[in-house]
Amino acid sequence: MKQQEILEKTSIINVKNKLNLKETFSTKDTIFVKCPFCSDNGAMKLNTTENSYICKNCGAKGYAIGLYAKNKYMTNRRAYESLLQEDADLSNNLKTAIITSTRKNDEELDIIYQSFLENLDLKSEHIMELLRYGFSMEDIERIGFKSIPIQEKDRINICNKLIKDDFDLEGTPGFFKDRKFRWNFKAHKGILIPIKENHRIIALRIHLEDIYNTDTTDIWFSSSQDCNGSKTLNNIMFLYPEENAIQFMNDTGTKDIIIVSEMILAYKIHLYFRNNIVIGVPNVISKKELQKLKRIQKVNDVHVVMDKHTVLHNSENLLENLYKLYPRRKIKLHFSLKDGEIPSSIENLNNYIDIQENIA
Repeated sequence: MKQQEILEKTSIINVKNKLNLKETFSTKDTIFVKCPFCSDNGAMKLNTTENSYICKNCGAKGYAIGLYAKNKYMTNRRAYESLLQEDADLSNNLKTAIITSTRKNDEELDIIYQSFLENLDLKSEHIMELLRYGFSMEDIERIGFKSIPIQEKDRINICNKLIKDDFDLEGTPGFFKDRKFRWNFKAHKGILIPIKENHRIIALRIHLEDIYNTDTTDIWFSSSQDCNGSKTLNNIMFLYPEENAIQFMNDTGTKDIIIVSEMILAYKIHLYFRNNIVIGVPNVISKKELQKLKRIQKVNDVHVVMDKHTVLHNSENLLENLYKLYPRRKIKLHFSLKDGEIPSSIENLNNYIDIQENIA
């Protein structure tokens, strides 16, 4: 299936028509329709440039595939497959053509990355490394750690399998076309870490076996400098209390949060602080991403755990941005000077769970 055909079938216009959403007004790249969730006429705005939707009345928002999935009561992946099975209907009152962005949206990335990870294995030496870090086999499987294939033929075969399954790799960070115009991805020796938001995989981080040339062991699965490649965003990751996340977020009392530089350490600390919000951040972070921290209201103390590479090279970048969000007196610093180490200073925080004692 050609790329343009896939784009048309997964466009917000095709989804609008497949769901028979009543079009009330349109201009340039925007279509207003009757909201299928709250039934308010003209309250839902469809943006054909971003392939997104938002209702000004009930607040429902997301992207084309998710809109179709919610209305058909199915998963995003099943919605994607269903949309590809039928011809696209692009009838509308717009006079402009459909515009698409280079990087795929989060819903599309989630579908592709999930299928990509399903085609990968986890090497025994990486399993042993994760076990040494303190993860259990159940943790490793639940989080979804995977190893990157080193052999070129294996990487090409995985890309071909994804394409055969009707996944379009254009605009997917990490994938690119090589000199023979084949879809490929780089053979970094390391562990792939899923970066999630609202249970969707929106990016992949790589924990390298060896230190990278920028003095870090963690880099993004990206392809911004390659042919037909795409740049990933410097995403941060929220890890919420698993059983009482909604109650926790609605709690009117003050709360401590834990910000961890690097994702594999954030996953590790979340195992020990299951009743706290743990936020994983990359070693270089943008101001735009840090603005997401404002969604957590009434913060008491901000515990910042830095891995050794952030301490040596990027601590100023992280702290400078945090000081713009929180008073300095609220920020408590902790340092992890060994891979996977939880600083003893943070163990005094409430809700710490000693996993080893529980096992014993």
